[in-house]
Amino acid sequence: MATYLLLAIVALCAFRSMAGWRTGLLLVIVIAAIQDPFRKLIPGAPTWASLSTFPVFAMVIFVSASKTRGWWTEFRKFNPNVAQSLRGLMLLSLPAAVISASYSSGSWQLTILGAVSYSWIFLAMIVGFHYPRRLQDLRKLLMVYCLAHGVMLSGGIFQFLGWFPGWRILGDDAIGFKWLRQIYGYDIHIISGFYRSGDVMGWHAAAVSLMSLLLAWTGRGTRRYFWVFLSAFAIGALMLCGRRKMVYLIPVFAIGLIWLYWQAGRAARVWAVVGLLAVPFASVWIGTDLLGEGSAQIHYYSTGRDESLDQIQDHGFTELGETYDQVGFFGAGLGTATPGSHNIHVDRPHTWQEGGATRVLVELGVPGAVGFLAVMVTILLSLWRVTKAQLRARTPQGHYAAGLVSFFLANVGSLVVSGQILADPFIASFLGFMIGLTLSLERPQLAAIPANALAQPAVAPRAQVVPLPGTSR
Repeated sequence: MATYLLLAIVALCAFRSMAGWRTGLLLVIVIAAIQDPFRKLIPGAPTWASLSTFPVFAMVIFVSASKTRGWWTEFRKFNPNVAQSLRGLMLLSLPAAVISASYSSGSWQLTILGAVSYSWIFLAMIVGFHYPRRLQDLRKLLMVYCLAHGVMLSGGIFQFLGWFPGWRILGDDAIGFKWLRQIYGYDIHIISGFYRSGDVMGWHAAAVSLMSLLLAWTGRGTRRYFWVFLSAFAIGALMLCGRRKMVYLIPVFAIGLIWLYWQAGRAARVWAVVGLLAVPFASVWIGTDLLGEGSAQIHYYSTGRDESLDQIQDHGFTELGETYDQVGFFGAGLGTATPGSHNIHVDRPHTWQEGGATRVLVELGVPGAVGFLAVMVTILLSLWRVTKAQLRARTPQGHYAAGLVSFFLANVGSLVVSGQILADPFIASFLGFMIGLTLSLERPQLAAIPANALAQPAVAPRAQVVPLPGTSR
């Protein structure tokens, strides 16, 4: 029953996306919230159930590209460097595609998987660029995401407290795993709640906390206090997940946000930002007090700082040299290290790379890695250009841009250590979508009146004397 119900929901959402792709994006967010509970209800907990957002978002991409006038050309007009670097990446990735397709008769499947994996986030970026027609559209999307996944984060609380022990949708038992990490003499039980793993729950907890904080920062009136509360609640779920790399998204976001305001010449706003960031840090302090300093999770987060730095060094730098020694200049081929490739049973070299940087090198080789780096650099420079311009103009878009860019920077640091989270199509598309939303904030239809422009006095039109017919001046 659960199988047919999930398939029906996906089919209906894909059909609805054909009529309105912007509504389809909101439906993708909802499906991402319910797909893992449905997976746990389906006998055998099949992996495909956790990919339920893929067909709906694929339909969103197709419809938006076919119905949006100048889908690629307008994006290229506003972001010429990003567009040029994307074309360069396609050309530099051709050797990697040829290599993976030539291993055996069926290895072309690896090539297709790798191509979809890399292009997915960039296609989502272009969709995000065209999504908002006004600033309220961006805010509505963030609200839907925070509300939908804020509700689902309650599963982590339920699992930790031992409530509803008979629910199959809580924890990992239905999937057939019991995640446990042993470190420093402690047993850390990974909490997943309604999600399929602690990684996924931790990522959504961090995202809900930071996006709710952004909604509070850009909101007005008493409603902003609801978003403050939701941000604090999400921090509680984040502290329970047992995944340190997700917890560290919070301080990286804080550092990035302060740096952006400072570099944009808005130093006067830095203290207001610091006051806002007191919400997640106070939530961490309260969570630590409630769990107790003897808690395995708290001990894990507070004593593993050196290990985290070592992981960044190993996965980000040391393993790059080892990867090059293993696969050479042109790499092992597109798709050979893509999450999910183990389900394709064809002859191909064995890969062990987990970090984002090493995965790019082993799959794309040196040429493709250089092209990918160029894409990331041009995206970061474009994001900085938009954010700086909007902050200096004192527009409402500037606050959204600063928050979204800081969120992206926090994820980049986490992906260097482990890129496995991008195996989730929704998370990959959501990150790309956030990039596109930020780049769209300079489009004319989203332009807002600067705050200082409202104080400028209006200039009265100059009086003119118009002669009557038959008269002279």
